[in-house]
Amino acid sequence: MPLETVHNVEKGVHRLLNAPKDIQGGTPVSDYSGPVVGAHEKLRDLFAAYRTGYPFFYPHAERWWKGCIAAEENEGRTREEAVLAAYDRRFAGPAAVPEFVWFIRYFWLRCDAFNKELAFEQRVAPEVLMLKWLVDAGEHDYVTLITCMPYWPLGLDDLGEWC
Repeated sequence: MPLETVHNVEKGVHRLLNAPKDIQGGTPVSDYSGPVVGAHEKLRDLFAAYRTGYPFFYPHAERWWKGCIAAEENEGRTREEAVLAAYDRRFAGPAAVPEFVWFIRYFWLRCDAFNKELAFEQRVAPEVLMLKWLVDAGEHDYVTLITCMPYWPLGLDDLGEWC
């Protein structure tokens, strides 16, 4: 059964792919947004490792989210009301489970670290590796989960570095 969400996945993809362009900072990256096969080996391997995490994190987020909805139903809400109430309490829905937030942060920061080791033209934006390549791979369930996030759970430190 797919995740019970209330967001538009296509809009979520657009939002997350474009959000990092709204801020200044982070490691400069090329404009490459092509397929994973055209990327540097380190980034291809990182994407492969990232994908292997989803068979664990997706069911974990799904179980946690079902529990959040059930807790709202126990308060006497209908299923639809319970889903909306669960979102009111956790604005990223099933993507708000702390372990999934950690997973996303971990791979974003790993991508950034690898980008720092590569020539500029070989660098790939973390949002491309972590979202666009999932879309390209046809990972619809995983894309649905990650696009529950209204924004990437990262920031910039005083030096303009991802943190």
